[in-house]
Amino acid sequence: MLIPPTQSSPVWLLVRSKPKQEGVVAAALAGRGIESYVPRVLEPRLHVRAPQGPVPLFPSYVFARCAPRERFAAAHYCPGGLGIVRFGELLAAVEDAQVEVLRSREGERGYLVFGDVRRRLEPGARARLVGGPLKGFEGIVERYLPARDRVRMLLTLIGGVRRVEVDARHLRCA
Repeated sequence: MLIPPTQSSPVWLLVRSKPKQEGVVAAALAGRGIESYVPRVLEPRLHVRAPQGPVPLFPSYVFARCAPRERFAAAHYCPGGLGIVRFGELLAAVEDAQVEVLRSREGERGYLVFGDVRRRLEPGARARLVGGPLKGFEGIVERYLPARDRVRMLLTLIGGVRRVEVDARHLRCA
């Protein structure tokens, strides 16, 4: 939603940060007495150098709860930040209900887990490989193997259709 900078009631503003500086911005906002929130998600590692642990759900963005009329400068000018997101004269804000939904799904973990919201791959569904040695190929899911979190699928490769087993975290619905 877009709000005028003269609004006096607290809202969740969207603050843009420099790359990988979400924590710095959140700490700077907290030091200025502004509540901040950086939703994090635990992603499966697709390669060896991928970050471990929770990463920001919205990279380079921090939610800051304040009244724009009184705290605009404190939220806009902070270390590691690039300012409040604006569209012309209006400020970008997030509704309280949306932030609460994210926080409630985090629970006590402090982060979201994609596996909780990932759509189950049903037999017969088309899926695309987004990681691993067969990255970029599309095929049809034959069977999900839950014990090993793997999927058996049919791929059309050179010379015909082949059955392959792949890591379930490397698949996305096509």
